Amino acid sequence: MSDDFKNLVTGLYDLLLPVTDADMRKRAVKSALMMLGDDPGFVEQKAKPSSGNGSAVNEGDEVQDEFNAKTRTWMRQNKLTAEQIAQVFHIEGETVDLIANKVPGASARERAVNTYVLLGLRELIRTGLSKFDEETAKNECERLGTHGKTNHATYAKSGGNLLAGSAKNGWTLTAPGQTAGAALVRELTADSA
Repeated sequence: MSDDFKNLVTGLYDLLLPVTDADMRKRAVKSALMMLGDDPGFVEQKAKPSSGNGSAVNEGDEVQDEFNAKTRTWMRQNKLTAEQIAQVFHIEGETVDLIANKVPGASARERAVNTYVLLGLRELIRTGLSKFDEETAKNECERLGTHGKTNHATYAKSGGNLLAGSAKNGWTLTAPGQTAGAALVRELTADSA
């Protein structure tokens, strides 16, 4: 065990020792984890019951280890199932591929932005961070037929509050973008429901 880890655990212990209410300690740890953007669900002693009907991922579901904590939280918040994710993304180990055969959108601009949103989700599922670079996005847009040859740079910038960043510095899918991504997953899997 590294000294940094020991110091961290000891520091946390020292902070929590004077608090005698176990529920308050749990709430404090959960709140700190949420502030850090981590999944606070493991703090709970009891697993949430699974409905057993392919419902959204709960702590009690057997597929919980298939996804990283941030993806599980996103899936739970948006009531998405592992089956829905598997229809849009192929997951094998640390490799996650976007396998949707079409990208929704009423215009070329919407389809390009939606491709970027799906790429942010792919990275969220793969790494827990929804960041990706412009070259990857451009290649995926070309592969999926959503690349606007003359207006692509303009399309990419038109993501509004769904995307943060730039072509030069890379893109990050924002919280509203993650919500929009969940709607895209639902739309792409609606025919199979």
